[in-house]
Order: sequence, then C-alpha cells, then structure tokens
Amino acid sequence: MGRTTIVLVDDHAAVRTGVRVMLEAAPDLAVIGEAGDGREAIEMATAARPDVVILDLAMPGLGGLDALPRLREAAPRTAILVFTMHANAAYVSAAMRAGARGYLLKSAGQGELLAAVRAVHAGHGYLQPEITGPLIRRVVADERVAAERSTITAREAQILEAVADGRGNKEIAATIGIAEDTVKTHLRRLFEKLGASDRAQAVAIALRQRLID
Repeated sequence: MGRTTIVLVDDHAAVRTGVRVMLEAAPDLAVIGEAGDGREAIEMATAARPDVVILDLAMPGLGGLDALPRLREAAPRTAILVFTMHANAAYVSAAMRAGARGYLLKSAGQGELLAAVRAVHAGHGYLQPEITGPLIRRVVADERVAAERSTITAREAQILEAVADGRGNKEIAATIGIAEDTVKTHLRRLFEKLGASDRAQAVAIALRQRLID
C-alpha cells in the first residue's frame, strides 16, 4: 500500500519545515509539495491531487477560508485538514461548512497531527478535543437564537414589512389600526428576538433570515 501524499499550505516556511519533519517521521506519510498561500495551494492540488492538504487559515493573498471551496472543487477527492492557531468556534464552523474534513490547532503534538492526517485520509472527520467544547456551545447558542426568531408573530412580521417599506411608527399604527405605543412595544420585542439595535439592522436580519419578503 502506498504512502499518504500530503501538500502543506502555510505562509511561514519555518512552520512548513517543522510540520514536514513531524510527518515524514512516519513511514506511511509523504509530503509531496508546499505552498505559501491559497492560490499556490489550488494550483498544486490541481496538478498533484494529493490525498491530504494541510491548510493554514490566516495567509496573505488568498487565505485558507476562501481557498477551501476552490480546493474542494479542484481536487474533490483530497481531504482538507485545517491547521491553524485560531481556536474560535466561528472559524471552526466556517471551515467545516466550506469543506474541511478536520480542524487542528498548531499547539497539537506530533501524535495528534499524525492521527488527524490519517483520520481525514480514511474519510473520517477530526476535531481536536480543545475546540469541540466551544463549538458545541456555539451550535447550542445558534439553535437558541433560531428558535427565538421562529417565534415572530404575524403581527410582528407585518410591522417589520412596514418598517422595511420606510414607514414611521405613526403611519404603521394608522395603517394596521393599533396604537403608536403598541407599535413601539412590538418593535422593542422584535429587536430583542432578532438581536438588533435599530430598525435598519432588524430589517436586514429579517431579510437575511427570510422572515419577511
């Protein structure tokens, strides 16, 4: 059985050298190329079709997050392992949505790096234990916000649509037959549900979430 082929992508040559040394200590792994940014990575992946791309996120030019979907398109059979300093759950979520199969911090030791490469090559996902907790908390928070937004009433949606049309509170009240203070109360509740600070932001969020047309 041949060795797992790998392309390293990081803008720091010293990092690539260190990772290469750790990887090539394993007889089943072979680094066949290095790239300093996302564009080089796409070119190399297209030509070499490696088994695994180890990808940094923060790079000049085309960064890892922007390169991810293009790498997936260029080499769909290549597994992508993000290797970064960013432990933020937002980065993890964005990377996995963009097509990464694993996410590893640069603080990981050699054993974990090798395990992550082998896991993603085998078709499994890999998340470092240090980032699963924050990621789970983010998912739970997002679901809670989504649940709150789904409770918007028909009256609140009607008021939001009127706000989107540029109508003021007095005009909205006259149009739908309620008191102006009631309109203000509905808007305060909407701001809380949407996490908005003003009318414009509330409308923008509602449009993005398709709560109004």
